[in-house]
Amino acid sequence: MSKSKFNVVNPDDIIAKYGADTLRLYEMFLGPIEQSKPWDTNGIEGTFRFLRKFWNLFHGAGDVFVVSDAPPTKPELKILHATLKKVTEDIEKMSFNTSVAQFMIAANELGSLKCNKRAVLEPLVIALAPFAPHIAEELWEQLGHSTSITTAPWPQWSAEHLVEDSFSYPISFNGKTRLQLEFPIALDAKSVEEQVLANPEVQARLEGKAPKKVIVVPKRIVNIVV
Repeated sequence: MSKSKFNVVNPDDIIAKYGADTLRLYEMFLGPIEQSKPWDTNGIEGTFRFLRKFWNLFHGAGDVFVVSDAPPTKPELKILHATLKKVTEDIEKMSFNTSVAQFMIAANELGSLKCNKRAVLEPLVIALAPFAPHIAEELWEQLGHSTSITTAPWPQWSAEHLVEDSFSYPISFNGKTRLQLEFPIALDAKSVEEQVLANPEVQARLEGKAPKKVIVVPKRIVNIVV
């Protein structure tokens, strides 16, 4: 950008429209900090929508603050700890763009789960604070804290919440995938086969006929030959 080319973007104008956190996040999201990056103000809408989604995790209809003290589910804990792991490692490498991308993924996934659990959202706010300090500080206060979020200890991630104990098998009929079924990883091939054949949707597709062969590749695929 250059004043002589009349294409300078005034940061004050962007902050007035979207807020300082949006501009800060967008600059981080553009790419690796050590590389030159193209500037496109259209992309700012994406970071603005992310902050709105993140805010909505804490608020219900009418922008009313609604956070539950209910215990988090296993999928919610997995999203939380995967995000904490990614962001913690990325900050050490100054890979801020991939941290922002991970926050966006987490907001989408938690939104789909309708998660508003304090045990999940509170650590996420602390992790987001270096990236979006203004919204994080406000959410921290709404969570009931009287001191600044900058004094909160950094949340630690735990590998136990990232261990996969189930696998979603693609179920194929003559090589064509028709559905997905999830089973515990500990199941052996024979047990997977039995549970697949007992599934009502699989039975409907077989139309009462016995399959010629069932091929089970553990943690990969199940192919039913009819």
